[in-house]
Formats: sequence, C-alpha cells, structure tokens
Amino acid sequence: MKLFGITGGIGSGKSYFARKRAQEGFPVYNSDLAAKRLAEEDPEVRRQIRDLLGDGAYAEGHYQTAYVAAKVFDPENGPALLKALNAILHPAVKADLLRWKEEHRHAEKLYVESALLFESGLNELCDQVICVTAPVEVRIARVMERDGVSEQAVRARMATQMDEAERQRRSDIIYTNGL
Repeated sequence: MKLFGITGGIGSGKSYFARKRAQEGFPVYNSDLAAKRLAEEDPEVRRQIRDLLGDGAYAEGHYQTAYVAAKVFDPENGPALLKALNAILHPAVKADLLRWKEEHRHAEKLYVESALLFESGLNELCDQVICVTAPVEVRIARVMERDGVSEQAVRARMATQMDEAERQRRSDIIYTNGL
C-alpha cells in the first residue's frame, strides 16, 4: 500500500483532484473534513478549542466555522490564534489519519488531501506528495465564487499558507490545474 499526499493552496483544485481519485475507487482522506469532524465530535479537541477561542466557537453544541475563521484570520490577533488552533487540530488529525490508514491497509493506493500537508507533518506519513497548483487569479476567483467572500478575504487566507514555490519544491509531483 502506498499513501499519496495531495496538497495545494486554497482554490488550487486539490479537492477536485482528490474526488477524481475517489471516483477511480481509491480511498481518500480529507483532512479538512476530518478536522471539522474532530472539532465537532472529539470531547478533548472541543474543550481545547473552547478554551482557546471562547464559547462562540460552539453554538447549540455545534462547531462554528465562520466564527473560528473570523478569529484566526483576523490580521491583528489571528496569526497567534491560528498557530494555537493548528497545535490542537494537527495532532488529532494525524492520529485519526493513522487510524484510517490502518482501516484501509488492504488498499493498493490511499490518498490524503490536505492544504496544510507539510505544516501539519502529514507529509511524513506519505510515500509521495502531489502538489496541485493553479494560477493565483484562478484560485482567487474559485474561492470567491465557492465561499462568497471578497478578494481581500481570499488573499488573507492565502497569506497564512505556505509559499507556493516552497510547497512545489517539497513535493514529488506537480499537477497544474485550471488554466
């Protein structure tokens, strides 16, 4: 069994690439969905997030993605909060991925999709890393349409992610999407 990491900046098309692998019959682990599930369901993760971001991180018992995003992408206090949130979520996701990998140990190929593959250390579990890339303006337009946010909001999120050249340098395969 080989585990392939799929990474790329926001709006690059990594989810599209991952869906294509799933349509081919390969198991795909989505780290973003796993992080949201763990934030919702894991009692220790929930406690730590509430301690970090306050009661507003949960409303009526549910994880509030918009509230959390507003906090961690705030230009003033966001970087420190994002770093602390990632310190909670990354180890939980890594442990969950290892459990998932064991469940799928008989598959020929497995894929893990993660925008923060290198930042989270998930790349260390991968046999090869595929970087999905697209021109910046294409990425911005995709995210603005998908999330209904401003260009400024997209650029703020992009600024928190690894530099594209560094991501590509650290990857084994580069896949250009959306020209």
